[in-house]
Amino acid sequence: MKNITLIIICLLIPCSLLAAEGIGTVKKYTGRIEVFDGSSPRPVMLNAPDTALNIKNKVASKRASTALVVLNSGDKIALSENAVVSFSENNKYSPESGRVVFSIKKRGAETGTVIVGLKTAVIGVKGTEFLIDVAEDGKAKVYLKDGEISVDSVEGEFRKHGKVVMDEYEAYVRKMMGEYDKYVTELQKQYTEYVKTFTMKPGQAISIDGQDVNTLDFDEKTLKEFELLDM
Repeated sequence: MKNITLIIICLLIPCSLLAAEGIGTVKKYTGRIEVFDGSSPRPVMLNAPDTALNIKNKVASKRASTALVVLNSGDKIALSENAVVSFSENNKYSPESGRVVFSIKKRGAETGTVIVGLKTAVIGVKGTEFLIDVAEDGKAKVYLKDGEISVDSVEGEFRKHGKVVMDEYEAYVRKMMGEYDKYVTELQKQYTEYVKTFTMKPGQAISIDGQDVNTLDFDEKTLKEFELLDM
């Protein structure tokens, strides 16, 4: 009977260690920060810096609060107010709401690619800084500061809409003829490509709404949020 008990304990130990595998810490924070352990819907409110994080944990910042997560890999993830990010496994992070800033260290072939999961897209990263802003309805905006990232569709192809260049005289004529809306629709089709994956370059910003991808401006307010990585 004792032997059977010892065998059961030995079998259970690896599972327990895996469930509590440390991945980093909430290094610094301001305001109210909550951590979900993945097994209970009730969070624990942080009351000290350098709080350990494990796989399956989720970090949430409340109103007027910020947090800096430093992972064992050296990656940094900063949460602006009212943001949520989960850590489903090593090298896989999922921003669920709010504005989350990522600083991902360069990786070699042996360490693999960091995966950032969104509702309709998966972002592959090997070393860069970028910000993701996720709305309540799942729409996301991606702002790339440094490096390159690949964006892959979870299902089907993206409709990647380029910036439409309109001929002013042609637009005026079409308005006079009552064909302006048709003209705009025709132009939009010309500047739309269907792709399963694409690469973003430094300084680029996009919005992802389902399968529709549009170009955005990289504004000063967003650029300033990268300072959260140095808090």
